[in-house]
Amino acid sequence: MNPFNGGWVILISLLIAMTFAVFRLPDGSPEWLGWFRPSWVLLIMFFWVMELPHRIGLIAAWLLGLLMDGLLGEPLGLNGFLFAGFTYVTWRFFERLRMYSVLQQCGVVLILILLAQLLRAGALNLASNQPFGFAMFGTVLSSTLLWPFIYLLLMRIRTSVRIE
Repeated sequence: MNPFNGGWVILISLLIAMTFAVFRLPDGSPEWLGWFRPSWVLLIMFFWVMELPHRIGLIAAWLLGLLMDGLLGEPLGLNGFLFAGFTYVTWRFFERLRMYSVLQQCGVVLILILLAQLLRAGALNLASNQPFGFAMFGTVLSSTLLWPFIYLLLMRIRTSVRIE
């Protein structure tokens, strides 16, 4: 078995997710539309860790989080901590998560992203005195509703490229 088999697909999907995470809405679009920005990187990382837990580790998740901190201008280590925790929980239960239907996985995605958003909001409140907002609930909702489509797309890519 080639250990590099399909690694480029995982890397490219994470880079695309990071690009989507930093996109800005066009000028003139309503502000409330930005509240429904999904957690692209967490969704993509959740899929790869759930399907191929031996390919993405805690250090890779932490480094990816540090890159996201730099891209988003958030306190250094915040996303690294969140991504590593997210990866650990997914690692811990990956066998069970694979057996769930896509709708049951939506429930898990909802809980994990809600927890990540609450921790992020609390840390940003402490670090830069940013008030809590309802935007995090829009992120949780849009990520949960987007999960079935991301799961099906990435599963199709995984089977066509034969990533193991």
